[in-house]
Amino acid sequence: MVLLRYLRISGAPDVIPASICSLWNLVTLELRTSKIKCLPKEIWMLEKLRHLYLGGPTSIPRARTDDKALRNLQVLTGIAINQDTEYLFAKDMFPNLRKLGLHSLEWPETGLLSSLRHLHHLQTLKIYELFQLPSPNSFHLKLTNVTLVHANLSSTATSVLGSLPYLRILKLQGFRRECIEIYLHCNESSFRQLDVFEMVDLWISYWELGKGAMSSLRRLVINNCPSLIMRPEELYMVLDCLAGFGSLTSL
Repeated sequence: MVLLRYLRISGAPDVIPASICSLWNLVTLELRTSKIKCLPKEIWMLEKLRHLYLGGPTSIPRARTDDKALRNLQVLTGIAINQDTEYLFAKDMFPNLRKLGLHSLEWPETGLLSSLRHLHHLQTLKIYELFQLPSPNSFHLKLTNVTLVHANLSSTATSVLGSLPYLRILKLQGFRRECIEIYLHCNESSFRQLDVFEMVDLWISYWELGKGAMSSLRRLVINNCPSLIMRPEELYMVLDCLAGFGSLTSL
């Protein structure tokens, strides 16, 4: 089976045999429903791999000194943020990633997020359980699509996201502690290129929108945000942006 290029394993396996990594022609490996805690160390043998989908959170073992970087890998999802992951990104072991999905698990993310600046082709980023966004330099400037699930949406996080000059799609989903009120502040220079903004299952209390913020918005989705409060004049600004060009969904 060494010529196999695509492999999908359904169900919920909790381990992947190292022998799969002998399929050196694999381009796509799908384990979206898996419960694998750690990939085998032989994963670095799959030099032609382009798409690796994991159920997560799954750790990647550190590469040995003689292992080659996975230079063809473009999609990597379901990866746990931990010390090994931080090391691998800092060593630029996935130089051509375009899409990345991470699970925080309350690991201090400062070092790892800073190392993402090595991913010069990264466009889409999804993170579960994010607790800290330290600075705008944590993200590469070419990011166009960001999804945060159960994130700590502090004013600092909003400021960092709003400063990404190429960001076109932002999705905020859920919050793990409903007792904490979220204040979403977007100043006048925030999210200038944003086309799509989604807020789903958020315990957001107040959304403040400065003049000129989200001026390119074309689609707005607000789903199950029961405590949301917004000034009428700011809401009118959003509706003016959407009028004739975009759409509003509020459920």
